Amino acid sequence: MYHPEALEPIVSFLRGIGMEVEYGEGAHNGFLPGVNIHAGVIHVDPETLLGPGDLLHEAGHIIVVPRRYWHRLGRDLQVDIEALLEEETGPDNAPNPELNAAARQGEFMSQAWSYAAVLHLGLPMGCLFFPGSYKCDRYEGKHPMQAWLEQGTHFGPMALAQAGMTGFFGMFAYMGNNALPAFPHMTRWTLD
Repeated sequence: MYHPEALEPIVSFLRGIGMEVEYGEGAHNGFLPGVNIHAGVIHVDPETLLGPGDLLHEAGHIIVVPRRYWHRLGRDLQVDIEALLEEETGPDNAPNPELNAAARQGEFMSQAWSYAAVLHLGLPMGCLFFPGSYKCDRYEGKHPMQAWLEQGTHFGPMALAQAGMTGFFGMFAYMGNNALPAFPHMTRWTLD
């Protein structure tokens, strides 16, 4: 595992924001090695986890969904979020805006949220961005995803700002002023 020393601080952080995290067999057969989700609970197996940042990334998909739906989320988060969105679409065919953002921008939001969490915890970026993470095996210097976030051209911070979790940042700063400190500072870590 890349940066095993980051696992316990990440688990403590997730539990501190109200997420349930359990160790053991439930982590098998997840979307990423060593981490799986059952009824909104994140399961982790340190023996098969590639990097503790993967735990943050999966948590990031959950946190962009209002807490009242977490128990409905499992291994295939996109399918579960799409099902919730379909159920919550109003009679006027207007989609629930929070679920719509999670369904359409969830991957970007999770990437940005995970990056902000690593900074907040003072952990090395290598626990989130390591060779093979985000389907990127070969690069020199910074991981391309990290560079994209730091350059201010990544779409995730904008979506988090639109959700009221952080302020607008980078090239998207012109899109609005929600009076919140700019990303990567997070004003809140979850949608309640």
